[in-house]
Amino acid sequence: MANVDSIQRLVRSRFARLALASSLIALSAWAFLPYLAYRVAPSAFVNAELVRVTAPIAGRLTLDLPRKGDFIDHTTTVPLVESLARDRRHLMDLSRQVAAASERSTLARRQLAEIAVIDRELASRTEAYRSGVVTRLGHEIDEATAERSGCLAEVEQRREIGARMTQLVQSGIVSKIRAAEALAIQEAVSTRCEMANARLQRLKLELGSAQNGVFFRDGANDVPYSQQQRDRLLLRRQELESQVLEENSRAAQIATEIVEENSRLDRLWRYEVVLPATHVVWSVAASPGSAVMEGQFVFDLANCGSRFVAVELPEREFEKIKAGAFANVRLIGSNHWIRGEVRQVRGSAARADDRLLAAQVPKPGAGNITVEVALPAEESPPDHNSFCNVGRLAEVRFQRAHFGFFATLSKQLEWLSGTTEGPVAVNVGK
Repeated sequence: MANVDSIQRLVRSRFARLALASSLIALSAWAFLPYLAYRVAPSAFVNAELVRVTAPIAGRLTLDLPRKGDFIDHTTTVPLVESLARDRRHLMDLSRQVAAASERSTLARRQLAEIAVIDRELASRTEAYRSGVVTRLGHEIDEATAERSGCLAEVEQRREIGARMTQLVQSGIVSKIRAAEALAIQEAVSTRCEMANARLQRLKLELGSAQNGVFFRDGANDVPYSQQQRDRLLLRRQELESQVLEENSRAAQIATEIVEENSRLDRLWRYEVVLPATHVVWSVAASPGSAVMEGQFVFDLANCGSRFVAVELPEREFEKIKAGAFANVRLIGSNHWIRGEVRQVRGSAARADDRLLAAQVPKPGAGNITVEVALPAEESPPDHNSFCNVGRLAEVRFQRAHFGFFATLSKQLEWLSGTTEGPVAVNVGK
């Protein structure tokens, strides 16, 4: 009974009432100081950009497909899709082209060999023709030489007859008409000798040209038909040699394309995807081992190394919050404060964010702005079951420029109450 009375007296004492009132006032001040020193946005949530992986080819997914919630701590290359049927149409077309080029090259080589045989035959015929013409001209020169010798002998004889006829005319034995006839015959024989001499010179000229392969007779047009055919074959041989070079070059080029096409088919037969580090598998839209079509969505990766929180603030705070300013972020349910950095501020009339994000960003209401605060990368590996805390609600505080003292006092009160690890020096924001 005495204990009860002493407790009642203690409760009703002035000291107890003052202590209780002071505690309530201190608790109210502790709860109100954050709103005085900071711009508090309690409706934020952690967000991250997604990396979407789709099937580049039609095929079957590998059985080692990443599972939802798997955290990728280092860059890893894993198989994704195995093709069920290779598209070898282009490879077959290239094979047909290289086969056709090889056949055309072989045909051109065979034609070159036949041309070489015919050219040798024509060369033999041309040489035989040249030899025959040279021999014939030699005989004709001999005939012309003999004819000129006989003609010169006849000229000498006619000269002697003419001299004797002149003497007989002077003696009056022969008339002048017979002397004139003898003189005319002498002139005719002399003219025939000159013709024989000119024919001999012409035959010598033809012989020299024939020995050099140029002929002036028989409608040869400076060379015989065999040589003309050899000239045509020379042009044809040059065309075929150019064709062989072109076909060989084309075949070599197509062979290189075939090697590249085989390499491409080998790559397409089994596609491997590179999973970047500090990402978590956010969602999986296909089962391991299932068939997929080209371009079909397979899974999304959330970037844990570039997380941010998006908060809404009144439009009047637009000029007070700048990119590069710092903000304090605390996940709901945690007593640990994280220092983030403002990376962008968008007005209420801005277009909706069309990025591929893990969490839906609502369009800001009329008169509100959207502020994105980048979070630092976590030093310790995150819990695999937490999805890097993406989608988790958070409280964000933007420090007011003129209330640095209250911010420091609030930090000290939080440290004294045990909600923080120790006294933290707070920098005055912009």
